[in-house]
Amino acid sequence: MSQFELHESPENGVELSFEEFLYNQESFLKSNNDLPLKYFYCLDKKSGGYVAHIAFTIQDGVAVSPLKAPFGGVEVAERLTNEEIGVFLTLVEDALKSDGVLEIRIHQAPESYQKQEVLVEAMIDSGYEEIQERIYHGIDIDEIPLSEKMVDMQRRRLKKCAEAGFVFKKYSKSELAAAFEQIDRWRTAAEKPLSMTWADLHNSSKRNPKTYHAFGIENEHGLMIAGTIVVRVNDKVLYNFFPASYDVYNQYSPMVMLVNMVYAWGKGNGYTHLDLGTSYVHKNVNASLRVFKERLGGKPYSAWSWRKKLN
Repeated sequence: MSQFELHESPENGVELSFEEFLYNQESFLKSNNDLPLKYFYCLDKKSGGYVAHIAFTIQDGVAVSPLKAPFGGVEVAERLTNEEIGVFLTLVEDALKSDGVLEIRIHQAPESYQKQEVLVEAMIDSGYEEIQERIYHGIDIDEIPLSEKMVDMQRRRLKKCAEAGFVFKKYSKSELAAAFEQIDRWRTAAEKPLSMTWADLHNSSKRNPKTYHAFGIENEHGLMIAGTIVVRVNDKVLYNFFPASYDVYNQYSPMVMLVNMVYAWGKGNGYTHLDLGTSYVHKNVNASLRVFKERLGGKPYSAWSWRKKLN
């Protein structure tokens, strides 16, 4: 008799032995698209808790985790072995096959969110094909100020912003739309369009009211000259989702000041990691963006995508 049991919805009161990500949660996925959704939880009958989870959107016979989000994939308890993760994957595959699914695609979280070595082994051993490796950058939030993790050039820019009288602001919920619209204008002008419309983000924000935060840097006249929408991925991680700045102020590089202050805000609110995202523009790595993140103190992390056809 198997130690593990597959549930398509969690039972009340059963403990989760893994870190949940926003992008796998029902409240996010239902705001993300109108396609059929499937959720799978792995109950460890010995411990009595859930030790793994994955959520899928089903489209044209393909189960994707996730369809419209940076990543989703398998969330697992760190104590699970390669073989135990393989058992969970087999249970999931059998359930999806019975629903007529022909192919699975899984986009895993970066290494900075959870250890991936055992998951990678389990994917390979379970017959999954690696289809992509994406590089993210992130900064661990700890007792060391971000300014001490930056290169000298960025520290000089930080000082220049302070001397110019620029100030940091966290915008209220009612100011989220205005911040989004300004960021959208800057990104469109830079040919780096946003991956969500305001309607999409507003809908998601209503279902996930503590998830989206708008921050900005304002000049001495109260004009926002850099802004970002930050996502609370879980209790530990903030994702710098939609950053942009006013090109007139490029000589100051106010984004350095903004990231520095978001880091400080995260530290003050108990977060332990700031995800700076990927550096892809039109599917290619933007070298200047990657270098900018590394000069801020960002470290590279891999995230893998997998595919398996179900016979």
